[in-house]
Amino acid sequence: MAPKKHTNALPPYVYIKKRKKTDDVYILREYRGASVPMGSITLCSITAPISQVWAEYEKVISKNVKNLRWLLKEYENSPAFAKKAKKTRDLQSAQIEHLCTYKMKSGKPFGEAELKNITSGAIRKYLDSREAGGAPVAGNREKALMSVAWNWALERDIITLTNPTKVVKPNHEEPRTLDVTDEQYDVAYRLAENTPYVRPAMELAYLCRMRRCEILSSTKKQILNEGFDTLRTKGSKDAITLWSDRLWAAANYKAGNIDSIFIIHTKKGQQVSESAFKSAWTRLKKKMVKAGVEPFNFHDLKAKGGGEYDGDILDATGHRDPKMRKVYDRKKRSVKATK
Repeated sequence: MAPKKHTNALPPYVYIKKRKKTDDVYILREYRGASVPMGSITLCSITAPISQVWAEYEKVISKNVKNLRWLLKEYENSPAFAKKAKKTRDLQSAQIEHLCTYKMKSGKPFGEAELKNITSGAIRKYLDSREAGGAPVAGNREKALMSVAWNWALERDIITLTNPTKVVKPNHEEPRTLDVTDEQYDVAYRLAENTPYVRPAMELAYLCRMRRCEILSSTKKQILNEGFDTLRTKGSKDAITLWSDRLWAAANYKAGNIDSIFIIHTKKGQQVSESAFKSAWTRLKKKMVKAGVEPFNFHDLKAKGGGEYDGDILDATGHRDPKMRKVYDRKKRSVKATK
């Protein structure tokens, strides 16, 4: 039988539950997580005075404090989180762990802070500590994740507290300004001979302005008559990059005589993992240093391609936000002298 709400001055979410063989009882309906049916906790008999009901209620609530760890774990276990790409889930799980284990001034982990006690000032102190520790950008990403989790809970009436991250300005981030020269590119391309799949990946990053993850997941289905079907992630706009001799060669890369469904593949035709590619690129950067050229990140190739594109840089990179022009337009422009 469904519980019946008592009309007396009962604590929130406390109801009377009818029983056939024993006395009726007061129960507390309990939220137990996303996509999980609500449970109930028996507090005491219906014969108990209201003061005892409140006392039992306070005992339960004190054991089920809604703190930052609870909020972040609820979000981590939600369908919304599960829909994210595995790489994103792994990254954000690590961010959640860092947020929860960060030691506050009191010596307690940040994860134990009750949501009602987390102020904008507390968030500011967290960001300042990350900046002082040499990780200002990581702090910004963790703040953004906390905000997403908080809004997720607010939207579902899981909590009603105002999001304290809203008014907190992120740490300053210096955009990368390195403009990879043709000489740097050519040296790196030559030095990549011992890891052949790096070369076509470099070409795709430069010619199609693609991210590493987009390149490693690319398949032969993206080879169209018109051009290369450039599929993007993170909400960027897909495009068809028209064929050039260089692009055609990169898209039709073969490791030996192996046929693979993946554009970038190993000698056995398998997809190259993110970790394997990162390791290969780290080795290549060390070779660049020995060769006397400034090493660059793989993602800098997307900026190089965008900066050299003869047209709108947002069309070239697939970004929708005009602010991204500052990130990818690194090439110095020639200007006329004043007459």
